[in-house]
Amino acid sequence: MSTPDLLLYLLKVNGALLLFCGVYYLVLRRLTFFRLNRALLLAALLWAPIYPLIDVSRWWQQPAPAELLRLAPDWAVLAPAAAATPAALDGLLLVYWLGVVVLAVRLVLQLGSLYRLHCRSRPATFGGVPFRAVAEPISPFAFWQTVYLNPAQHQQEELPAILCHERVHVREWHTVDVLLAQLSLLFYWFNPGVWLLRQALHENLEFQTDYRVLQSGMLDSKTYQYSLLRQNVGTRANGLVSHFNLHLLKTRIAMMNKPRTAAAQAARYLLLLPLAGLLALGGCDRKTETVKPEALYYLDGQLSSAAAAQQLDSKNIESMNVLKGEAANKEFGPDGAAGVIVITTKQNAASPAVVEFNKQHRIQ
Repeated sequence: MSTPDLLLYLLKVNGALLLFCGVYYLVLRRLTFFRLNRALLLAALLWAPIYPLIDVSRWWQQPAPAELLRLAPDWAVLAPAAAATPAALDGLLLVYWLGVVVLAVRLVLQLGSLYRLHCRSRPATFGGVPFRAVAEPISPFAFWQTVYLNPAQHQQEELPAILCHERVHVREWHTVDVLLAQLSLLFYWFNPGVWLLRQALHENLEFQTDYRVLQSGMLDSKTYQYSLLRQNVGTRANGLVSHFNLHLLKTRIAMMNKPRTAAAQAARYLLLLPLAGLLALGGCDRKTETVKPEALYYLDGQLSSAAAAQQLDSKNIESMNVLKGEAANKEFGPDGAAGVIVITTKQNAASPAVVEFNKQHRIQ
């Protein structure tokens, strides 16, 4: 993919991400359909990089009429010179890849930090629920299928709710969402919409998890909200797995106290179907596809190629016959639909095989 094509692809992807971000924050964020919101956010992160690669115009375009290759008298093949990429575009691409490298290094360091924390932790259980006990002060978190916490930081009566919260993250495979958002951020770091979508995804995962914990009945709403504050104040956390801040906590508490959204409001999600379709239509290449079948070349009665014909010295050619249309189809069948070029050299003009071939196909 050339530099201009890559930049155009990135422009299309990031335009779609901004569009999905706007729809989510303006129309869907305050709804309590947490599973639907999760599906939407994941679909946005997956659909945006895919749709520019889908050319739906192929489904209804008719190929242009085939063109017969015409040979120049001197056998020269003229090809347009490749346009040079402007230096400014190369500079933009360099900045883009530098950003990708920086964020990739940060992601590797974060994963390495988690691995070291895992190595320092030890397996433990509480009430039959397994987790990894950590000695240093941390905010409880789940990564992949493991829960990490420091039990000494929490009161015994709080641990069931904490473990219930983190086990929801484990059961729902929320780490997949987190890593997908992180990869999207890595490749589209310059787009504010990606940062907002990542924040929205993390926020929605917490909304969904809080709802599950309160449904379990282990704690009433107020007690659970106070426990959330105690869990996160004064503790350090890896940025990949912990996204606590006071604004998020305030939003989570507001969502916990919010009445469930009426089922009829789910119709809002139907807005996304035409949006995805319009993106696919807008991303397709509207150029008419020209199909140019290759003509058949026969050199001294043997199937050859245009490249071999172009290497011939015109002084050595005895005859050259070009068959087109019905004549080519009649003598050479469907393979000759694009035309047939029969070349006989002076050296082999009297060869029995060449004479027989020319006679069989009525070549003069």
